[in-house]
Amino acid sequence: MRDPIQALMTAMERDLGGVAVVWCPDLGLREWLVGEVESLAPAGSDPAVVDGVEAALAQPKRLMLLVPGNDREVVLDLDASRDRLRSEDAPRTQPIVLFLLRNGDGEKALATEAISLASWVSGSDADPDALAQVDARAEREAFEHEVGTTPEEWLAGWRSGARPHTSENFRTAYRAMLVEAP
Repeated sequence: MRDPIQALMTAMERDLGGVAVVWCPDLGLREWLVGEVESLAPAGSDPAVVDGVEAALAQPKRLMLLVPGNDREVVLDLDASRDRLRSEDAPRTQPIVLFLLRNGDGEKALATEAISLASWVSGSDADPDALAQVDARAEREAFEHEVGTTPEEWLAGWRSGARPHTSENFRTAYRAMLVEAP
């Protein structure tokens, strides 16, 4: 299974002072993905959800989850703000995670109008929905083989707090939740 959580984490960690893009299939799943990224935020990153570039730029020491009202405008504004994103006066220590609708105006703007931003975020993007195609039976068997326990047993330890909240355990928890018995 291609791991959507690992893809999200890699996108966030690739350029700590930069911009990562999360592609969303629709508005409903975008809200869910914002919550998922927020739950994966590293300790001390103090994530905040904002809807505009100015708000995202205002706090360079926080992980900013940028959920635009107008994808195209935000893409163009970020493209024009590249120097401000890389400011030496107030360097970013956390990325801005931009949530864009797949096949939407923001994606079109990124491809045709915001070439500088597109080259910058290349490799720091994730499409969890496209990666989350799951064959539950095969994935459950692979989980048990690799981890040495059932998803339910592993999750019992996670939910009780017996397993630390590391990035690896977040990934394993997500994987276990996808295939745990109802």
